[in-house]
Amino acid sequence: MPWTDISSLIIMLVLLGECFILMRKNSVLKKENARLLKKYNGYDDLKNEAKHLMETSTELKTIKALREKHGLSLVDAKNIVDSVK
Repeated sequence: MPWTDISSLIIMLVLLGECFILMRKNSVLKKENARLLKKYNGYDDLKNEAKHLMETSTELKTIKALREKHGLSLVDAKNIVDSVK
């Protein structure tokens, strides 16, 4: 096996490991975000914002806007919109 193949394999393995580490950190941050939102009633502000958005756009566009602006998961954004309906 030539050195270029070995070095390419090593680089790919390192990058794959970095991807897994970043995915795990992302998961931890999402859980922390959800915990803080519940603790400080952050959902009340999001519900008011969702109610305002629902007046001018569709349900799907409201969910998309909440996800983009606040970094919510699809499930969280949909639950907020459903609670406003």
